[in-house]
Amino acid sequence: MANSILTIVTKPPYGTEDAFAGFRLALSQIAGGAVEKSDVLIMEDGVFNAISAQKSDMIGMPSNVEAIEDLLGMECKVYCVKDDLDEREITIDKTIDGISIVLRDEVANIVDGYDVIASF
Repeated sequence: MANSILTIVTKPPYGTEDAFAGFRLALSQIAGGAVEKSDVLIMEDGVFNAISAQKSDMIGMPSNVEAIEDLLGMECKVYCVKDDLDEREITIDKTIDGISIVLRDEVANIVDGYDVIASF
């Protein structure tokens, strides 16, 4: 039985339901007690989910910021790849407080620490 899951979010917050589904999967696993550890790695275009000043209600979409804050509130780790932020000209001060900023070189070590990996 798996004790830990890492959800990798590579898609932007709007345009598809992938990112929304990824964050909700991570939340459901920890909130429902299915695993002891449910963390998220945000990378590639998924880093747009890490921007704190999103106004999803203006386009009638649910907020992934709230899901990220809920995960952080449950003491889950939310990692965001700095290299991908840099490539998209997103500065760290624009990201949600509490997100762990990591380098791309650290991703393999992070992934190795989980029993199950889900990618969205």
